[in-house]
Amino acid sequence: MKNIFKRLLITLFAVGSFSLLSASEMYIFQTANVKIDNNKAKLYIGTPVKVLKDVDDKNSLVEFSGMVFGNKLYINKDKSLLLASVEKSTFGKDGETKKVQAIIEKGYLASNPLEIWEEHEEFFYENCTQCHAAHAPTEHSMLEWDAILQTMNGFAQLDEEEAAYLARFVKATSNNGFYPKTKK
Repeated sequence: MKNIFKRLLITLFAVGSFSLLSASEMYIFQTANVKIDNNKAKLYIGTPVKVLKDVDDKNSLVEFSGMVFGNKLYINKDKSLLLASVEKSTFGKDGETKKVQAIIEKGYLASNPLEIWEEHEEFFYENCTQCHAAHAPTEHSMLEWDAILQTMNGFAQLDEEEAAYLARFVKATSNNGFYPKTKK
């Protein structure tokens, strides 16, 4: 019964939050190797991108923007959530907002952000309801989640990879993450 209620709430949240997103907005289904300005790069799971055009049958040209810090592009100046990284160059001047285009295989794109986070969400609720009722990710900001996760990681006994997996989900779906409430 608990799982049914949880799923119902999540579905209601999803319909309200994502129903008005533009048709050309897609999301990175899983972290992917891409090309940015002929450099090897990575686009990280959940990153919203705008599909500009199909390059060929297999690839699309996408565009996204973020805050530059060396060879990494973040969602904000706090470096709370990584969008992309390049191997051998930089995105530009630190602290500036930059639009970037990348070529990515179409199989890494998803139109529904809920599909991306299904396994992450399940992992979150499995781990975070063992001792207490889990907070909805939207109840906190990315910085608040940083503090909460640091405290709770000791209790949950997650290894480094599991902690990063969980952190990516709650930050991406937080009230100032990729899919903020303001998009309702």
